[in-house]
Amino acid sequence: MTFARFRFTAILLPALLLGACTDTTDLPAPFDTLNAVFFPPSAPTAQEIDVDKLPVAAILVGFGRGSARVAYAGTRDGTLIWRAADRAEIHTRQGVLVRTVGLPDNLRIVRIDGLPDGASAPVPAAAGARPYVRIFDLPNRRLYGARADCSLAEVGQEPLQIGPYRFDTVVYDETCTVEAMRWQYTNRYWYEPDSTRVWRSIQHISPEMGDMDITLLRSAPIP
Repeated sequence: MTFARFRFTAILLPALLLGACTDTTDLPAPFDTLNAVFFPPSAPTAQEIDVDKLPVAAILVGFGRGSARVAYAGTRDGTLIWRAADRAEIHTRQGVLVRTVGLPDNLRIVRIDGLPDGASAPVPAAAGARPYVRIFDLPNRRLYGARADCSLAEVGQEPLQIGPYRFDTVVYDETCTVEAMRWQYTNRYWYEPDSTRVWRSIQHISPEMGDMDITLLRSAPIP
């Protein structure tokens, strides 16, 4: 990881996490540094949080071992808006990350073409179906109308524990290739058929951002 990429990540993480002050000279290896500086070992997990005491719907957003609770702020055009204390936002539609606001690298999904008839999001409708296309912007990079060729596959079943609650989920992998950026990534979704919700996902915004681990702690109404 170059210094530029470390600085990029160091700017990003305090927007969502509780940061710590440190001397930036003579740092250890970059990944260990990020863990030591930003991710206290005692950071709560989804299993440890008493979700019944949360006053509002919320998600847990994690990088590495660190995490931050982000509250539900409203619904717009079928999209759930989750807002952090510093006004950074994560927007999801049926569990799929479609927009971020206030981060050094922001994602905006313009549309998803080629989904099965009647589907507005790939999970779980596109599993085993033909490939589809994401058209997205990275406004901070002045990249507009980029194309990601994607496919969704069911990869198994896995129980998921959130607070005292257990969910029997079906796991889906969404593999996308962005030829223009020479970038391939895989998003993973834990979907519960009974509630028709994605309770956990690991999704990507850009090559430099790394994995964004999103867990639904207390659900908001489905738009």
